[in-house]
Amino acid sequence: MDLQLHGKTAFISGSTKGIGKAIAVALAKEGARVIINGRSGTEAVVKSLSSAGDVLGIEGDLADPQDTQRICEEIDKIGPLDILINNMGIFEPKPFAEIRDEDWQKFFDVNIMSTVRLSRYFFDDMLQRDFGRIIHIASEAGLRGLESMVHYSMTKGAQVVIGRGMANLTKGCGNNITVNSVLPGPTRTEGVDTWLKDSAKVQGKSEDEFVAAFFAETEPNSLIQRFIQPEEIASVVTFLASPLSSVINGAAIRAEGGLIKSIV
Repeated sequence: MDLQLHGKTAFISGSTKGIGKAIAVALAKEGARVIINGRSGTEAVVKSLSSAGDVLGIEGDLADPQDTQRICEEIDKIGPLDILINNMGIFEPKPFAEIRDEDWQKFFDVNIMSTVRLSRYFFDDMLQRDFGRIIHIASEAGLRGLESMVHYSMTKGAQVVIGRGMANLTKGCGNNITVNSVLPGPTRTEGVDTWLKDSAKVQGKSEDEFVAAFFAETEPNSLIQRFIQPEEIASVVTFLASPLSSVINGAAIRAEGGLIKSIV
């Protein structure tokens, strides 16, 4: 299937590894010009992804307002932005009583305000050009309110609400501009992979045994009973970024392996 992404320009925040990097590869393979971002190390990642397609890099800290402005201006120099993927985010398991004010503020600045500032900068231009895709990489935690990460869950729920509110602003603009959120479930990123291997070794289990026990005990409602691969999330995002997804707008797309026992 041709996703009609040739000639489109995409920016993915926090894309030097994990889900963001997988999205960059998927979009580049579909013919989009992809701009990756990280606070450091982007040059090496750009080089490693060169075989996938047209990939560029812009370093900077999107939790910082001034640096975000600079990054946006550098994107403008490359060309009009067609696709914005708000992927940058941090997480940290922590008991609710131990989450300090500084922690709440940090998660707000990184996970929410990076989404807000980038979206605010590029949204009006997309409206004027009558094409645009904005996709927030949220999380199923935003629906469940994980007790182990209440502050993280709050930010992911906020991304979904922001996405719906922005989508409402596209009413009457035709089918060419959409704003959606994707809600991944437990995904085997580099950090998770390291934790999994180390934990399995400590418990004297094989990786398969550890994963089976983890899902049986921690996520028994998961229908796939395994960790999701970043490439699987990237496939969902790439379709939503394409012109073929024009009737999907204001949606929270669950890509969590069925662990939320609800049909809506």
